[in-house]
Amino acid sequence: MPYRHNSKLPTCLRWLHFHQTVRQPCLGLILMNESTSFSESDELAMNSGDNATPTLPNTQPFVYEAEEDTGDGVGKTEELSPLVIPGVKGIISGASGSAAKAEAVIHYAKRCDIGARDRNEDSCIAFATETGGHFTMLPFGLYIVADGMGGHTNGHVASKVASRQAANHILKEIYLPLLVHDTAPQIGIRDTLVEAVQIANTAVYQDEPDVDSGTTLTVALLLGNRLHVAHVGDSRLYLHTDEKLEAITNDHSLVQRLQDVGQLTAEEATVYRYRNVLLRAVGQGEEVEIDTYMRLLPKKGKLLLCSDGLCGFVADDAINNILNEDKPIQQMVDDLYAAAIAANSNDNVTVILVEFSL
Repeated sequence: MPYRHNSKLPTCLRWLHFHQTVRQPCLGLILMNESTSFSESDELAMNSGDNATPTLPNTQPFVYEAEEDTGDGVGKTEELSPLVIPGVKGIISGASGSAAKAEAVIHYAKRCDIGARDRNEDSCIAFATETGGHFTMLPFGLYIVADGMGGHTNGHVASKVASRQAANHILKEIYLPLLVHDTAPQIGIRDTLVEAVQIANTAVYQDEPDVDSGTTLTVALLLGNRLHVAHVGDSRLYLHTDEKLEAITNDHSLVQRLQDVGQLTAEEATVYRYRNVLLRAVGQGEEVEIDTYMRLLPKKGKLLLCSDGLCGFVADDAINNILNEDKPIQQMVDDLYAAAIAANSNDNVTVILVEFSL
């Protein structure tokens, strides 16, 4: 969703929507390890953007022993405490080892589309693999959506820079240490995600500090059976499980604030004049306030990350109905995009859908 800072407006109205947008392909990443088979067709799928449907690399089989669900952890969102990974040894064992509870599988599909605009200012990154040392493996997924600011030429640059900077820091500080050590070093997940978003913020702001460049940024890290989130703006992250859709993130938008204080209904919000005004964005200053969350995931479910080109035009109930259907994951992504276009979305549309079985 494009928006612009305007110092003449009150603080709550400083990010406004301008309808200018450039085709910017979605960035998809797959990291290969030594035992991963890699064919020419795989390479084409990864670089083709919209229709790629990568899965967890099928190296040697592994099993994931998830934490026991006590009933009060799943379905509960909380801000991240300074959670650390004290070591992963023993959590994952090879398939040839003793009794396995379940095989961990992560599939994802994505689409980053120009939609009804002249320019695509959205960017996304989707990455799924496994991590751990020689004998320990954890499911690992990193998913990022960024929706750049419009009104000038740098919206698409801001979203690309922010998503890449955040991904680079997380992979360097979390993925790589886990990849080479059987017992992981003490890794502060919350601190690392906050650092990643702040690094992205600095990169966007320092690129052209005199230009109102900015972007939303929603980062979801799936590690083991935990979901870690850092969020700025009004792109969204949903959890879909047991045929129910739940928003994990809160929108940093004027209409959401007005709804929270009872001055605007959900129906009124869809036609409100300033419905595209943001209260927070990456790249608008030297520092940015970041929401963080941690969630213990159920054994099966879906994660949906999207820009407001989808969730700003398609109701949650309609999104939920699509995710309830028994279809291939890429087809569901395409159906979500089609629903946005049918709802007269006038924005770029980005969707990342993750299906997990832990």
